[in-house]
Amino acid sequence: MTATTKIANPRDIAQNVMALITELNLQPTPQVYHVFYSYLADEVPELSQLIKVLIRNTQDLDEETVFRIYHKYLGTHAMQQHLKQGVEGLQSAVERVEQAVTLVMRDTDAFCSDIDVAARQLVSDDITLQEARTVSRTLSEKSDQARNRYASFNGSLDEYHQEVLRVRSELELVRRDALTDTLTGIANRKNFDASLRDAVTATMESGAPLSLLMIDIDHFKAFNDNFGHRAGDGVLKAVARVLVSSTKGADTVARYGGEEFAIILPDTEPENAAKLATKLRENVSNQHIVNKKTGKDFGKLTVSIGLTAYQLGENILEFVDRADKALYLAKQDGRNTCVTQ
Repeated sequence: MTATTKIANPRDIAQNVMALITELNLQPTPQVYHVFYSYLADEVPELSQLIKVLIRNTQDLDEETVFRIYHKYLGTHAMQQHLKQGVEGLQSAVERVEQAVTLVMRDTDAFCSDIDVAARQLVSDDITLQEARTVSRTLSEKSDQARNRYASFNGSLDEYHQEVLRVRSELELVRRDALTDTLTGIANRKNFDASLRDAVTATMESGAPLSLLMIDIDHFKAFNDNFGHRAGDGVLKAVARVLVSSTKGADTVARYGGEEFAIILPDTEPENAAKLATKLRENVSNQHIVNKKTGKDFGKLTVSIGLTAYQLGENILEFVDRADKALYLAKQDGRNTCVTQ
């Protein structure tokens, strides 16, 4: 399947994308998912051909390569153009359905009239057998014509349905892209802000606890200066993977900006959030960034964490500001630690 097979049905494509990503040992970020969805759907011929070649040479296929392919063929501008074409296709399909409906209604009215005429002819006292056969044959032919037009109408409906499914899939991909950090594949700042508003609203309504972690990679600027931005990007992606794998489904892991991350923890008391912070620090410190081509180990990573719990009645800015202050204190205390405010 990986090299040549293409799938036509959107539902079948979605079921096979994850299997292909796993087979290629890639991280299932939204951008990676989008690239391989496009490949299996054969939406962009140039992308499909490139992916086919890379699959045959798997040593050249990594997340960074896929990200570059994404931005070239499926980035925001390309996606907008693709979506525009999809909407135009949908509008065209709607027009065809409307025309088909008009034709079916007209033909149905005509066929009903033909039936009335035939009925009056057949009940006539002076109709001959030959005339009755002619009326019956004519009615049968018109019935076949009506049946064929109805079948064509059903085909138009099916085409419209497929177009709706395709455009809906495209819209969902656009929505995901708008809320996803391109580099790491986790929630971006816009997504974080919206998720935090929802979490605070839910906490105010239910009284359930809500904790927030602000996380900063220690000495990241020095790492970038010493090893370059590509290595720095590898660090950001590695930390993001650790944060996602260390949290549960209800939590929101986001890239807050630069080398800073945030985690929203609904229904989580500060004590449990502190335990998670310790787990995160340990898991990150076990990471070693290695250059895939040279095998060079860039060394150990550590993070500093600020922790705070939401206080009923406070505004969101105060909540975030307190977590930021806790993070600043963690950096001041020597890094690789967690401070609670």
